[in-house]
Amino acid sequence: MAWQRRHLLRRALCNPVVHFTVIGTLLFALRGLTRPPVEGAPSRAGRAAVVLSAERVRLLRLDFEQRWGTLPTRAQQRAMVERSIEEEILYREARALALGFRDASVRRRLVEKARAVTRRPVYTPEELYEDALALGLDDDLVIRRLLVEKMRLFLQHDPGDAPISESAMVEYMQRNRERFLQPETVTLTHVFFSENKRHEHLAADVAAASTALGGQPPSPAVVDLSDPFPLGNRLRAYSRRQLVARFGKPFADQVLAMQPGRWSAPLVSPYGLHLVWVHEHAPERLPPLDAVREAVELAMRQERAARNLQSGLARLRNLYEVHVEGSS
Repeated sequence: MAWQRRHLLRRALCNPVVHFTVIGTLLFALRGLTRPPVEGAPSRAGRAAVVLSAERVRLLRLDFEQRWGTLPTRAQQRAMVERSIEEEILYREARALALGFRDASVRRRLVEKARAVTRRPVYTPEELYEDALALGLDDDLVIRRLLVEKMRLFLQHDPGDAPISESAMVEYMQRNRERFLQPETVTLTHVFFSENKRHEHLAADVAAASTALGGQPPSPAVVDLSDPFPLGNRLRAYSRRQLVARFGKPFADQVLAMQPGRWSAPLVSPYGLHLVWVHEHAPERLPPLDAVREAVELAMRQERAARNLQSGLARLRNLYEVHVEGSS
């Protein structure tokens, strides 16, 4: 009876032995997909050729035109065709590896589709899921996209990848210095004079403050000479980008050109005038690994995943004959 078959199937799917068998099969298959092919090894048999019809190519061109308002170039069309072939291969392999097995997103989609076609309100989600599979409702655009993306993620991870070592991260930082370099920075104290507040007294007030400072290093009294400034009077480790964003390029250029240990002539910013004392310049430098460890490891994992994906895609492509109708 149908309900007995469904009951037996449910028990089988819930069996941990089945889960371990499927997981083991997937991991074994992944090793075969991401490792380079052995010289002279035969291709896996039983794969039907991927055929991209002339009508499918026409629809790809039409979709591009509707989206971008122009016909694709030859290079763009070639890229679309390759993308379509790649997705078909990924979908077939995902189905072969049962990547939709107990997947929550796939399951929800199938339950929704089965509920739309069944007339029995007493079906459980498990029964709807099984009936959807039996009716072939998993041949679905949404499920296809889910499986293609799962296959991409699957190919990105090779169980044989070695852990990322400390020395490898240091070497990666050295090879990619421009990505991790900390820019030159400057630490300064400034006395601010607001043009909106002082009006015609601005120049005289700046001259009087400069005399009062007397070329001596900044002291707490600086605050008494300065108008209130939103960022405060001491700016620590500001980069050129930060200075330009807050004070403008001319101000940034002059501050970065100053020698530490002296008061500047009045510097102009969009806010008014500033007397600036530079405490120190910190040169452009690589930070210690601990300061950027997470970013370095993430970048290395992303590059490794991209390499694994390309290797896996190339391996799969070699297992299929591909025909594009109407191509020269």
